[in-house]
Amino acid sequence: MFRLKALTAAAVVLAVALAQTSSSSAASPLVSDRSGAPCARTNLHPGLSEQQIASGGLLRNSLLYLPRNFKPATRIPLVLDLHGSGSTPQQQLDRTGIMQTADRNGFAVLAPQGGLLANRGKYRGGYVWNIPGVSLLDGRPVPEDAPDDVAFLEDAITAMNHVLCLDRRRVYVTGFSGGGRMTSQLGCVLSDRIAAIAPVAGLRFPDGCQPLRAEPVISFHGTADEVNPYNGGRGARWKLSVPEVIGQWARVDRCGQLPRVDQVVPLVTRTTFGDCSNGGDVELYTIAGGRHAWPGTPGWTGPRGPQPAFEANELMWAFFRQHPLQG
Repeated sequence: MFRLKALTAAAVVLAVALAQTSSSSAASPLVSDRSGAPCARTNLHPGLSEQQIASGGLLRNSLLYLPRNFKPATRIPLVLDLHGSGSTPQQQLDRTGIMQTADRNGFAVLAPQGGLLANRGKYRGGYVWNIPGVSLLDGRPVPEDAPDDVAFLEDAITAMNHVLCLDRRRVYVTGFSGGGRMTSQLGCVLSDRIAAIAPVAGLRFPDGCQPLRAEPVISFHGTADEVNPYNGGRGARWKLSVPEVIGQWARVDRCGQLPRVDQVVPLVTRTTFGDCSNGGDVELYTIAGGRHAWPGTPGWTGPRGPQPAFEANELMWAFFRQHPLQG
């Protein structure tokens, strides 16, 4: 099990040194900075490796996946894949099938670990994100000394620039449930670094959200979601409906057209807001009868049995590919 580790002065030195010689055969502490080096040298190879990222005085754990066609000297896009509440990075990678999508499309995947340990009920042993303004799963407030997960995820993006030839115009974030909620948060506060976001079963519009640029958003949600109800109404934690929230994103992205609704496949509609500021398109895929699950993965079922042939990952990546950072 991954654990948070205090970062001592000696560990800082180790992190700096090993960031230069990261290997896929062992966890390699990375340290982030704002130097903006043009392109990192790396000894990483295709496949999955554990990485440790220095942030807020701690060594934070993540899983990094590099696709089969990975070439160290070629700039590569990055997708952060954020686990749901009470889950882990490995469970998230398994849940989404995103590593296979990365192999087909040639992008890197970083699955970080939330900073709060879930130690109650069915979530015991998993991790939770410290999302500003959001309480713990049992309603208690987040401890004041909890790790700053927004800062950690920004540090993680910076750290990847040290070990990958990262295409900084194509850094994206997706996440499931609580990870989708954190994805929404990052779309508000890191829009200058994150080219587009894709919350799954977790889209929200954080209080005071004022992105520096119009943030492209693609989201997926089932109408029978029993955890984060499509129609909202679950107290302050999940008050507004998903259609209301996607409308808030369309307004902040200054989309000029009325939404267009299209049938994609049976039981799946796409609501599209166009003519948004600086290409900040906004799309919502609604799955009739879809439950709290990642669309298109094995076992994806609803009240009426197996769901239609519909895969979120390829649609998400097509949207990402069309929305790099401008300039």
